[in-house]
Amino acid sequence: MTLDHLKGSAREAVLWTPTDRIDFINTERWIGYGAATNFLAEMKDLIEHPRNLRMPCRALVGDPNNGKTMILRECIKRYPPEEDDDECHLPVLVFETPSAPSERRLYSEILKSLRVAHREDAPPEKLLAKVVDKCYEVGVRLLMADEFHNMLHGSAKDQRQFLASLKSLLNVLRVSFLAAGTHDIITALATDGQFVTRFEKLALPKWGLNNESRRLLASLEMTLPLAAPSGLANSVDLAQAIVIGGRGTIGGITTVTKKASICALKRGNEKIERIDIEEAVAQMREREVIA
Repeated sequence: MTLDHLKGSAREAVLWTPTDRIDFINTERWIGYGAATNFLAEMKDLIEHPRNLRMPCRALVGDPNNGKTMILRECIKRYPPEEDDDECHLPVLVFETPSAPSERRLYSEILKSLRVAHREDAPPEKLLAKVVDKCYEVGVRLLMADEFHNMLHGSAKDQRQFLASLKSLLNVLRVSFLAAGTHDIITALATDGQFVTRFEKLALPKWGLNNESRRLLASLEMTLPLAAPSGLANSVDLAQAIVIGGRGTIGGITTVTKKASICALKRGNEKIERIDIEEAVAQMREREVIA
């Protein structure tokens, strides 16, 4: 049995029991594709940018479930904390934007990501001092805010104060900044006319049936421990069913493909067929209705 259609640990997993193979399929793993590779290169430039008075900022914009958070996680994996003579170096730090714009909650979320004990109801100036001291101590070079559109869940006054506090923090730290979220990010940043000019937009487009989506499907198939090739990238019928079933997002496409491979295994088959994709999409739609 040749397994040239698989790569890495997926080749070994083919020999496992169906239950273990399903666990392998459900394990989260990075699937590289063109746009993500470009964005990660952009993040590398942000990390290595020399400190100056006006550090670069980027807005990573895309629809929900289209891979923004995965890109942030992959960046962290590529630039993990480093221990050196009992000192910790943390080049990249990501925090989740609070559910409503608040200077105190901004600092608190950053401190949580830094794993610094603090009182969440402490005065903002004390929380800010802790943030600045710890970021200097660990050498943060790139600060990333996920779900940045959350800051719109507040009054215009609170939004302006939130952005002013963030801008002041970045000026003090002299670090690069990346905000990730939906297209509402642009609306959020526009609250501060001067601050928004610092940002360059990095857009994650919706996926269609094109060469890029075919390459993605080919990469996905190589990670699925099925003994026979499914030919997802070469079959217009299968590729179209997956892209449409996944509603044009990378998260949806990945989920449909994984679920279809599990359906195939449960049927005792070693490759994905149209019936498996249809079953996978039906399961997803049923859960959406229940939710």
